[in-house]
Amino acid sequence: MSARARTMVGRRRLFTDQQLIALYKKGMIDREIADELGVTPSAVNYRRRKLGLKCHEPKLLFTDQQLIELHEQGLNDREIGKELEVTPQAVGHRRNRLGLEAHGHKLFTDQQLIDLHEKGLNDREKAEKLGVTPSAVNYRRRKLGPEAHGHKLFTDQQLIDLHERGLNGREIAEKLGVTPSAVSRRRLSLRARNMNE
Repeated sequence: MSARARTMVGRRRLFTDQQLIALYKKGMIDREIADELGVTPSAVNYRRRKLGLKCHEPKLLFTDQQLIELHEQGLNDREIGKELEVTPQAVGHRRNRLGLEAHGHKLFTDQQLIDLHEKGLNDREKAEKLGVTPSAVNYRRRKLGPEAHGHKLFTDQQLIDLHERGLNGREIAEKLGVTPSAVSRRRLSLRARNMNE
């Protein structure tokens, strides 16, 4: 038995090289492949490089002109991101490259934050209601003193049911009101438990 084979004994891959190659040939980037396979982007990146496959360039999700038009309307990065269905970080990166100044973040009062906190919303939900980033809410909440409300929970069965309906990681996260990484972590946890049974 080769040294490589010995190191693989007792370890089981969560996806096959063939699965990764098939998705890679469709032009998918690591993040999309990871969502499809229910693993982390770093796992896909590692395996893709081991297979000698070059990284696909991220798809152009929006044009410079689309961003410029929305920026000229006075929208901030978060609002532009919502409009273009991309992250505020993607907008900020492109906006900086284009030499456009950031429009100020929308402000909210301490009382608005306290009112939403008393309704039991977590930081992500508060941020959505206030039109700001979760980190802005988290920062202000910590200054005011209230403890964070927990993240929304979902059961293993909810995840399994949505997976069996053919939804990918991002779609499942949207249905459950959680982040795609929360879905990915739970999938990995379920797989690990199933392998130990």
